[in-house]
Amino acid sequence: MSTILKPVPMVRIAVLGLKKYRQQVISILHEMNVMQLEPFSKGVEPFLMTDHESDLHRQVSDLLIRIRGLVNSLPPTPVKGKTKLTSINELVEKFKSLNIDSSVASLERQKDNLLTEMKEAENNIKLLEEYSFFPEDLNVLHLTSGRSFFGRIDSEKFQEFKKKLELNDEDVILYSKAGDKVTHFVLVIMHNFPSNALASIVNLYNVHLEAIPNLKGKPDSAIQNQKNIYNDLSIQLNKIDNQLAEISKLHYTFLKGAEEQLDIENKKLEVIKSLGVTKDTFALEGWIPKSRVESLRSAFQKHSEGTTKMYELETNENPPTLLDNPKRLKNFESFVRFYSLPSGNEFDPTMIFGLIFPIFYGLMLGDVGYGLVILLVSRWVIRRVEGKKRDLNIMPKFLRKFAMTILQPTQMVKLAKAMTPGCIIAIVLGFCFNLYFGFHLNGYLFSFLNHFGLHLPSDGTLLDPIGTFGLRKLLLISGYVGIGMVSFGLVLGIINSLRDAQKKHVISKIGWLLFGWGIVLLGLALLHHQNINPSQQPVGIVYLALIIGGIGLMFYGEGVRAMMELPSIISHILSYTRIVGILLASVILADVIDFIFIKTLHHTILYVIVGIIIFFVGHIFNIVLGVFEPGIQGARLIYVEFFSKFYHGNGRPFKPFGIRRRFTYDQYNTEK
Repeated sequence: MSTILKPVPMVRIAVLGLKKYRQQVISILHEMNVMQLEPFSKGVEPFLMTDHESDLHRQVSDLLIRIRGLVNSLPPTPVKGKTKLTSINELVEKFKSLNIDSSVASLERQKDNLLTEMKEAENNIKLLEEYSFFPEDLNVLHLTSGRSFFGRIDSEKFQEFKKKLELNDEDVILYSKAGDKVTHFVLVIMHNFPSNALASIVNLYNVHLEAIPNLKGKPDSAIQNQKNIYNDLSIQLNKIDNQLAEISKLHYTFLKGAEEQLDIENKKLEVIKSLGVTKDTFALEGWIPKSRVESLRSAFQKHSEGTTKMYELETNENPPTLLDNPKRLKNFESFVRFYSLPSGNEFDPTMIFGLIFPIFYGLMLGDVGYGLVILLVSRWVIRRVEGKKRDLNIMPKFLRKFAMTILQPTQMVKLAKAMTPGCIIAIVLGFCFNLYFGFHLNGYLFSFLNHFGLHLPSDGTLLDPIGTFGLRKLLLISGYVGIGMVSFGLVLGIINSLRDAQKKHVISKIGWLLFGWGIVLLGLALLHHQNINPSQQPVGIVYLALIIGGIGLMFYGEGVRAMMELPSIISHILSYTRIVGILLASVILADVIDFIFIKTLHHTILYVIVGIIIFFVGHIFNIVLGVFEPGIQGARLIYVEFFSKFYHGNGRPFKPFGIRRRFTYDQYNTEK
């Protein structure tokens, strides 16, 4: 059990070697991507120094900036294969031979200028179309003895605004065109008109004024002229884009490879700068999966001529956490991370969550129709997001927007994958409960099968969740699930405490376990009307001994606090009955919807239409509840009532030094 439920075992190692081989060592670590680098242990730092930034580091950083600039300037083209680069010098020489820096920079400047001019022409066209009512040549508006403006004002305020201006009629020329809400006008103000008066009027009526562009001709001809200019600029822009596309076609693959290689070299040089060094040696420390120690040692032996040594360090520090679960359960790791990542020495509850959550979900859903609909939608979401098209555009826009406000596409996929096994369980249980969107359809199948000598229930129901017998059975099962989950959590907590040598915690958790079982056995005896009088039945003494002994152990381990928390163990066990409660809510709601629908069928067509609307809207609402409520409550039962018995979390993720190469080859061809 400990092997299955534990994160990947980690060891802290120290790497020591000759200074001249540090580049090879760092490259090997990067290629293998297996070691998380850490600060040195206490007591080591005084004996080591750090290197200053090297000329090579500056050269790599500068070249990376230049290449990224080129990559961002060029239109992306498909990358054809990977680039083989054996050294920085080779990369630099190959980049110099391209000699495309100046030409790309020149084309970019021309492109920026053209885009600016096109934007200006576009704004002029839009502006002139608004003021095309002006009857004169625009050139007359550029006066040496006055100022001209294009303006907008609310139509309701225009007449008052006009009267204010006409107080100085000889100094104002006004052309206007009224609209439903906004009036556009051309305003010419002579120099005799006081500037402060104009400003006051503009503020008073909330007028928007803007300068008239330096254009000639009547508005219609000016618009056509600007459109011609825009088209000419667009042709020039296309030519530049074609030139950039040709350069990209020839060199984009190399540039992406060079960018990736330089980014890797830059990260490696950053690490080298932070290494601890002496005159002739270097040192580093970090965490590595125990299973990869020998392969890393072999790589060092091969590529550093046996001069680099590894040492496993003893430490009480919690290692970083690397989860390693079976492929079908990896999706549930995100649910555990949502609660808290386990620490490196703690149990990894992913497998338990992945096995228990679908069962809880299926029990709370419990309907063939609902389970099938949610299953099909889940598989559709997975296919749309992970498939070739990778989009959700087929979904109605309003529904897509609503979904995107709650979850990102990757989160939708994780949720869909988590619900898939739960939906299958819901379909199986729905068959046993004889529920198909609340309808009972098994009777037709069972009556047919009974003709072949089978003795199946005539009503088609193997277990009725809202019948007296079925409800009692389900409540009893949920109680057993509750005591089982709580007990399992306490057992895991006891193992944790034993590992950490926390004697009082062990005793306390044993007390919780005994007390919980004592209460459950006592409750079951009362339900079955058994005599539990200790003076008459020895079993009564056993129940009381479990309860009193458990309380005593809890008090010894946790003191008075344990007495205050006594009701929590009972509430945690009974909390699992919410599984049945949510199932009942769904079943009863579906039954009410179906009842209303069937009753409307015996009335007029209007009632029938209303009944159909209620049927579809009601079941869609119940399906939406079936997506969220069982999922939230199922996760809550595991998080609160189960994890709280043994799980602390607060782990830090394992982040090895290295990245996955996409455009270049490994330098040392190390085993991944």
